[in-house]
Amino acid sequence: MHPSGSPALPRRRRLLALAVAGVVVVAGAGAYLTLRLLVGAGAGPLGYGPTEIDVLPSPATRSACIVDTPGTPRPTYDLRYGTLQANTYSVPTGTVGHAGMCYNATTGSLFSYVNWTHVGAEGGWFSYPQVAYGVDDYAGAATVYTNQSPAWALPQTVATTVNESLWVTTSYALRPPSSSAVTGYDLSLDDFLSEGLPPTLEVPPFVEVEIFLAHNISYPFSWVHWSTLTLVNSTLEVEPWDVAYWCHGTDNGTNGNVSFDFSFGGQATHGLVAGTVGVNLSAMLREVETLMPGALCWTGPTHAFAGFYLGQEDLGSEDGAVGNASYNYNWTVTGYCLHTRADPTNASRVACGASGDPGPPTVGLPGSGTTALSRRLPHPTL
Repeated sequence: MHPSGSPALPRRRRLLALAVAGVVVVAGAGAYLTLRLLVGAGAGPLGYGPTEIDVLPSPATRSACIVDTPGTPRPTYDLRYGTLQANTYSVPTGTVGHAGMCYNATTGSLFSYVNWTHVGAEGGWFSYPQVAYGVDDYAGAATVYTNQSPAWALPQTVATTVNESLWVTTSYALRPPSSSAVTGYDLSLDDFLSEGLPPTLEVPPFVEVEIFLAHNISYPFSWVHWSTLTLVNSTLEVEPWDVAYWCHGTDNGTNGNVSFDFSFGGQATHGLVAGTVGVNLSAMLREVETLMPGALCWTGPTHAFAGFYLGQEDLGSEDGAVGNASYNYNWTVTGYCLHTRADPTNASRVACGASGDPGPPTVGLPGSGTTALSRRLPHPTL
């Protein structure tokens, strides 16, 4: 969620935090530790060299659409890796409309849209239709994960991810909502990190890292101007980013939850509305580790951030709505991939389609959109 509004609860997992507290680790710490080792948590994708994981296009996945309306169960749809989640959350009372996501197997592209015919009078930041990889938001337990590649499976520690040279590349086009109808919007990558395992998302202390590819957001906080190697369309070069932080809580007050937001091209440029952007997530987490001691509202264990666990990598869009407005927007993704152990000596090394994927195919089916670790891997020793 964004500091331009004052949401009662952060981002889109405000119900998950309640569910996690009573569900996780029923089988005991030893069993979960066994699961961690089976998926390589904290140890990295052992036995693999440079690898591309194609989330979109999603081979062997059938064409399908999912639609969510306020107050209804949130639908999901399995991709080969990860899931589509047509997510409406924190919708103002009295809002009418829906969010939808459609995967086209012929083109391998994703079309996502939001159509609000009337926004409740109080307005606010809400919804985040997303492509999720890692912990499933709506499974009710932090030990349930979306489909993952054996080359890079979450959870992973910050220290491990920092050393993996992990790149995330997205080819997209955003048609944003009318600026007169919203207080802001974004198309972003969103990463959630927690202090321990299971990854109790949004239970203090936790860290959120948002990477705004396209955005229209104003921040009342101090900015850090930062530059890093970035893929922009077909060029790999050092590009400017702005970094801000804000703390979750009443009026963005002090507690153990903090978000670090990276805005491509600087806060005033609004990023890139259409094109390809590839980011080095490892470098960004390293920068967060450097900046964290300066986040005055952060009361979490800053010295131990390297041991935090990355539990989820998302791609989605969110908007801050004006009360009583009506508007719509949409975005299309033609490529979305992860590169582990990348050697970005040129643009082709981190562009989608650069290398093969060793993982087995799966077929998307309407349903829960999740696969429990115990269903995909040998049962742990209890």
